[in-house]
Amino acid sequence: MAKTVSATLTAGGASGGRPGWLLPGILFGLLSATAIWLLAPIGVSTTYPRLVGAGLRLAAPAAAQANPMLKQIGGFLVPESTLVLGLLLGGFLASRLGRRAAPEPAHPGEGAAARRRNAFLGGILIIYGARLAGGCTSGHIISGITQLALSGFVFAAGVFAAGIGTAKLLAKGGRS
Repeated sequence: MAKTVSATLTAGGASGGRPGWLLPGILFGLLSATAIWLLAPIGVSTTYPRLVGAGLRLAAPAAAQANPMLKQIGGFLVPESTLVLGLLLGGFLASRLGRRAAPEPAHPGEGAAARRRNAFLGGILIIYGARLAGGCTSGHIISGITQLALSGFVFAAGVFAAGIGTAKLLAKGGRS
């Protein structure tokens, strides 16, 4: 099953001359539009402050009640939280079903513990940056582009330009 799914998502798995990404892309677009129509624009970065807020409401209810941001974002039990849990579960299942050889580390000699630490710290920085920007890539790109917002297209172009530039820099050994 996993082999079939991964083959379908790659260009090599295309059938009938269609690119392998076409059907999943159409399904994703329809699902995104339906979610926005039925619920609200989707995003995941607010789920993390909601989780902290839920813990604060249990540990120090007065402090949580006095925090204007926690009042604004509301409780933890919202559809976005389900999306985050689904992303975590989906990533775990994909890692178990996909079973391909792990890629070589970008920097040989870097141990597994260092890679995990760096990934965790990178995740914290991404969440912090997403909150500073007023949302994450799924909110700005997926929801923004689905709603044909100019800001979504501009943000997507910036993300891809920065990602391509960073990948090229890392490929040349630009990181010390």
